[in-house]
Amino acid sequence: MKTIVLSILVLTLVSCDASTKEFVGSSWKVTELKVNGTTVSVTNAVILTVTSESDFTLKLDANSCFGTYTITGESNIQLGEMACTEMCCDSEFSSAVVSALRKVSNIKQYKKSVQLFSDDVQITFEKIKPLEKPSNMTSERKQAYTKSEKIPTEETTNVGKFENPNATKTTDAVQPEGDYIELYKSPCKGTCEEFTMKFYEDGTVQYVGKYNAKVQGTHTVQLAQNKSQSIFKEFEQSNFQDFKELYDEPMIMDLQNTYVTYKGKKVHIRYKVNAPKKLQTLLEKLEAQADEVLETLKKQ
Repeated sequence: MKTIVLSILVLTLVSCDASTKEFVGSSWKVTELKVNGTTVSVTNAVILTVTSESDFTLKLDANSCFGTYTITGESNIQLGEMACTEMCCDSEFSSAVVSALRKVSNIKQYKKSVQLFSDDVQITFEKIKPLEKPSNMTSERKQAYTKSEKIPTEETTNVGKFENPNATKTTDAVQPEGDYIELYKSPCKGTCEEFTMKFYEDGTVQYVGKYNAKVQGTHTVQLAQNKSQSIFKEFEQSNFQDFKELYDEPMIMDLQNTYVTYKGKKVHIRYKVNAPKKLQTLLEKLEAQADEVLETLKKQ
């Protein structure tokens, strides 16, 4: 018998006398998430609502997901397909919850809380309110969006088509010499800004704003040289060449793609949570410098 079991709990717990029906029509808020034994910080509300004995919804900070669930045995759960809207962009915490839900295999249910877990993940939910009237999800609401995710292509990265006609045009500038760190952010289905920045060790930053970018066109910004030298030192010490070429979570649909290039090695980071901590730290520091560049450009 095929079990389509979706992530969400609405069910039964051997250690409780409560019946499954008691949980139908209730909403549950994620209060704790652990991935591989590490607690992930809760940064926003993620709400699971059990709408019937077979359907649920999951409200993220930007998107919503819909699906069905089943329970096998007394405490076993499996994950099935979820259909989600694809507005950009959910937080890393929301994305981590969706990813974790697909890995759960067991359930423990208490009067006001539920845990879904497996060897790798554990999600704790707290009951927050009952629904006025449980209802079945319509087939229309369960349909997944099929629009393709925007990823780097000649169409999106070669300005022109998407460039603001009033954007500042490229000015003649001396090309910096030496190594550089390149940060590229792709467009997505929502309002993600597409841009490229090249950071040089002398503090020079070359910026190109493209699709959805608030700052359009090509610009050059000068950052403090000591900041640039510091991040170059960290990239060198990180053994950047040893990182994998892709860090992803295929089950999560629309995400902004990030590409970082250093000394010819390009790393594609689509889902940062799955990247090693050392790479996450490097990316955060590089993005902090990128934010400084954008703030400077917005003031010009």
